[in-house]
Amino acid sequence: MSLSLLVAGAVFLSSNGLSAHAEGTGDNPIFTKDIKTPSQIVAEKEKEKALKEWKEKTKKEKGVDAGNYVIPGGTYRALSVPSFEQETSYWCGPATTKQVLHYLNGSSSSQSTIASGLGTTTDGTDFSRIDDYLNTKQSKNNYLYSSGNTYDGWSTKTDYGLAHGYPVLLDLEIYPSYMPKYTTHIAGHILNVSGEDSRFSPVQMRLTDPYDQGNRGVTLGNVWHPHKGVYDANMDHFRQAILW
Repeated sequence: MSLSLLVAGAVFLSSNGLSAHAEGTGDNPIFTKDIKTPSQIVAEKEKEKALKEWKEKTKKEKGVDAGNYVIPGGTYRALSVPSFEQETSYWCGPATTKQVLHYLNGSSSSQSTIASGLGTTTDGTDFSRIDDYLNTKQSKNNYLYSSGNTYDGWSTKTDYGLAHGYPVLLDLEIYPSYMPKYTTHIAGHILNVSGEDSRFSPVQMRLTDPYDQGNRGVTLGNVWHPHKGVYDANMDHFRQAILW
């Protein structure tokens, strides 16, 4: 007899009949405070200054604020982030971390190795631990945890990452009303940004998603979603956090 697990008021079974978490989860629901390392404290000041200078430069060049996406003056950016489907129902954190590292380094460890390094359990991955792990495995970007961003600030940071060749990571609570390619509510999901297109309205954001929701081949991989919808999903999550 297969086992089932009651999660958030609904029963979900994995494809092999074993117990599984709610669809697409892998985001540990226990809140822990992010504690920045000394190098991250220094990097945060430097990156905030660089971000401000980049935004002002973009405004002068295009006549619009970076992150505001006023049409005309939009941009198209895309990073060739590889897609790795998460190997368990609760490994969106390890799979997304693998995607980012594989893009930045050209290679990456297995999801099981990364899961061990992140301290991932059947409850999922603590999002606040991913930036520290990434910073020990690559040197292209000093990832920083940032929470509670305004739409303008969030847009500028995600676009800045794309413009400088590194994927920003997000922690989302997804509703189909925000991101229609999803058909059910996802309580917590970790994935990365790989593109944005603000040349036309509505503005779109591309996410590299390690999860094939419903086994439909619709959400898995590099997939475009409403830009504002992704922001709303990030703000609905209890962390409201990004790694940039």
